[in-house]
Amino acid sequence: MDQYIVFVNKEQKFAINVSKVERILEYKEPKRLPDSSPYFLGVIQYNGSILPIIDLTKRLYDADMAVTMDTKIVVVNWKERLLGLVVDDIIGVQSFTDKQFEEFDLDIEISSEYIIGFIKSHGDVIVCLDIDRVFDQEQEDELILATNE
Repeated sequence: MDQYIVFVNKEQKFAINVSKVERILEYKEPKRLPDSSPYFLGVIQYNGSILPIIDLTKRLYDADMAVTMDTKIVVVNWKERLLGLVVDDIIGVQSFTDKQFEEFDLDIEISSEYIIGFIKSHGDVIVCLDIDRVFDQEQEDELILATNE
């Protein structure tokens, strides 16, 4: 049984393996950087380092997020660096069996390399993300530049 942090964005549930998650923070307004991508909200200070903050709603859906009392920042380990993902709400840590997990069917026509598969839970479908593949090379370069202190 694997454990996942389950969260909501745009009324869709997503999951990230807990091994990739360092911490969950209350939302705090990041400092915007000039000439950055629309999904790159800026940076905050985190444990003495600069933490890039990503609007996951903008990245996945190209839609603006709405900050509410439930909005959180999920600090994830990404490509040997830390990255903050803004999510609408945290559902919690949940365990799923291999039987509940269904791998991504390559016959489905979606250009989403970052979807590992789907978790079937209580009549719902949770999208399981591979956080290391959410960005293309150009996007990765932008985030890496932002974290070089």
